[in-house]
Amino acid sequence: MAALLLVLRLALNLGLNPGLEWNYDERRNARIADNYLAGRGYVSLDPERKQIRPDSFHASFPVFVYVAWSRTGLPRHYLTLLVYAAAAGCYLLGGLYVQRTLHYCGLAPGVGWLGAGLWAVSPGVVYYIGAFWWFENLTLPLLIVVVYKLLRLHGGRPLRRPDALLLVAAVVLSCLLRGYLLAVYGLLFAVFLGLMTARPARQQRAAWGLSLALLLALGLAHWPILVKNHRLFGAYTLSNQAGFELLQGHNAVTRGRFMFDWDDRQGPFDQYLRARVPGLDSLDQYQESRARARVARQWVLAHPGAELRLWVRKTVLFFSPENFIADAPRTPWNPFTALVHLAFFGALALTLTGFRGLRLRPTDWLLLAPLVAVWGLSLVFFVGFRWRFFAEPALLLFPLVVAGRLGWLPGGAKRRLSGSGTPPAP
Repeated sequence: MAALLLVLRLALNLGLNPGLEWNYDERRNARIADNYLAGRGYVSLDPERKQIRPDSFHASFPVFVYVAWSRTGLPRHYLTLLVYAAAAGCYLLGGLYVQRTLHYCGLAPGVGWLGAGLWAVSPGVVYYIGAFWWFENLTLPLLIVVVYKLLRLHGGRPLRRPDALLLVAAVVLSCLLRGYLLAVYGLLFAVFLGLMTARPARQQRAAWGLSLALLLALGLAHWPILVKNHRLFGAYTLSNQAGFELLQGHNAVTRGRFMFDWDDRQGPFDQYLRARVPGLDSLDQYQESRARARVARQWVLAHPGAELRLWVRKTVLFFSPENFIADAPRTPWNPFTALVHLAFFGALALTLTGFRGLRLRPTDWLLLAPLVAVWGLSLVFFVGFRWRFFAEPALLLFPLVVAGRLGWLPGGAKRRLSGSGTPPAP
C-alpha cells in the first residue's frame, strides 16, 4: 500500500508538472538568486513600480540554497527532482509517524495504520499541496515526527543523542523553509516545557537542555538572514512580509482570506491603503511593511467591534472544508475535509463535556498545539489554507484518539479512564 501511494504521489508530481516548474514564491526567490549571482545583490523587479528593488519578502534561506546550487553548475530541474524525492520520502515518514502516534495514544496497531492511510489520502496531502512543488511537503511530516518524539519524551523515554539531533535538525530546517513555523514550534515547545514541570527532575533537565539547544541552533541558523536584511534595510528582520499580511487581515474590505487583488492599483484595497499612506511608492520594502502594519493596527483600534466579527468570520473560514489552491480565491467544499472537521468538533465536544469520563490529557495538549498555533496565526493575519495544512494532522488524529478512548475503536477502551492519560510505551 505504501508503494502504491508513493507511485500515485510521484505520478501526480510529474503529471501535473511535466516542465518541473517551481511555484510562484520560489520563482521569485530564484530571480533574486539570479540577480545576486549577476552582481546586482538581493533584488528583484517590482512589477507595479517597474523598478529593481532590494527584496526580502519571502524566506531568505531558499535564496541561499538556489545561489549555492547554481554555483555547482547543475541544472535547476535536478533540484526540483531532488525536492520531489525528498518530499516522497517525508510522505512515507509522515505516514509511519501518524501510525506510531495513534498507537502510542492507545489505539491498536491496525487502527493506527488505518489512520496513517487516511492521512496519506487526505485532500491536502495527496493533491492540493502534496501533488505540487511546495516546501510544506517537507515540513509537515517533520512536524508529525517532532510531535511524536515530544510525546515519547513526556511519557518517560530518555532523551538520546540521535533523537536530540533529529529534533533540532527537523525544527531548524522547517523554520528556515517556512518562517511562520517559528510560531508553531514556539507554542509546541512552550506546551511541552509546561507539561514537563510535572515530570521527574531528570526529565525536566533534559527537556530544558533540548529546548535551549534548539533555541541556540535557531539563532545561529537565522543569523546570516538577519545580517543580510540589516545590510539591505538597516533593520534586523527575518522577512518584510509580516506587515503586508497583517494589513491583508485587518482592513475595511477584507473577507478574512488571502486577497488575490492586494496589489491591484485599481482595486479598493490599494485605494484604501494609498489614502492612508501618502508617498507609498517612495518607500522601500521594509518601510512599506511597517507602514502597512501601522495602518492595520490603527484600523483594529478604531473598529474593535468589526475586529471581533472578523475573528468569528476567520474562525468559521478556518474550519470550513475548503482546501488550498494556488491560483483561485477558493475551492469547492471537500466531503473528506468536511467529515474530518465534523468528527473533530464532535470529539472535542464530547471531551469538554466529560462524556463517559473523557477529559483532555497531556498528550492531547501536545497533539493540538500546532492546530491552536495555526488558528492563532489566522486570527493575527488571515486564513491561509496552506498554513492550515499544519493543523490538519490534529484535526484528523484527535477524533480517532477519542473514539479509541470510548471503546469505539480497537485498543483504546481499557485505557480511557487511566489516571495519567499516558499509555504504556508500546
